[in-house]
Amino acid sequence: MLSSKIVKHLNQLQEKKYRREFGEYIVEGFKGVGEALDHAEVVMVVVEGNRRGEIEIASCIHKAEAQGIPVEFCGRKDIGNIKTTDTFPGILAVVDIPECHLEDIADGPIIVLENIKDPGNLGTIIRTADWFGITNIMVSENSVDHYNPKVVRSTMGSIFRSKIYRSHHIRTECEELKNKFGYSVTSLDIEGAPLPAKITNTERMIFLFGSESHGLSPELEAVVDVRYTIPGKGKAESLNLAISAAILMSRL
Repeated sequence: MLSSKIVKHLNQLQEKKYRREFGEYIVEGFKGVGEALDHAEVVMVVVEGNRRGEIEIASCIHKAEAQGIPVEFCGRKDIGNIKTTDTFPGILAVVDIPECHLEDIADGPIIVLENIKDPGNLGTIIRTADWFGITNIMVSENSVDHYNPKVVRSTMGSIFRSKIYRSHHIRTECEELKNKFGYSVTSLDIEGAPLPAKITNTERMIFLFGSESHGLSPELEAVVDVRYTIPGKGKAESLNLAISAAILMSRL
């Protein structure tokens, strides 16, 4: 059984305000916990007691204990109070939120995301960026929290290999990246030039994406230097945001 203090803390971390207050978030599943133990600062691991012998979970327990990370065991009665998924995968970890400043992401191409509300889309974009070797991401102040449990699950561990900066004022900071660090800004637009087979010299490029329903705000449109479109042949009105981002990233 978990102590009431731990149960309360795990429940609190399911809310954004407490994640920010404590500087921690939750990751569930042996793959995510294993990645966190390899690439992040893990505060605590919680394991369903009767599953501690499963190979993948036992491996995470061994790795945590080797690093001196506390491992707590819970009973079935605890699961309903602590899980962030419909079916608890038997293990979760509490992970420190790393500090990330604007200058930390100014060392290569940057994916900038404005007003992204769907956690699955955000998580998929983070995962896709990791696939294509892009580690620098800026998320606008009005986007879904990138430490939301659904976002974390959707990244499939890529969140631990990414530098994600939460913007305070996205236009101001895009302009700072342009003026101080020499970046240019590229976006996708139905009226843009056809997306080339290969985009070169990307080390000082920002790739800007807005919400599926509204696109970029006029405020951000004003900082865009280059606009591309993804040519289509069918009758669909638009592409899913994460698909559009993946197509563009495949050209870098």
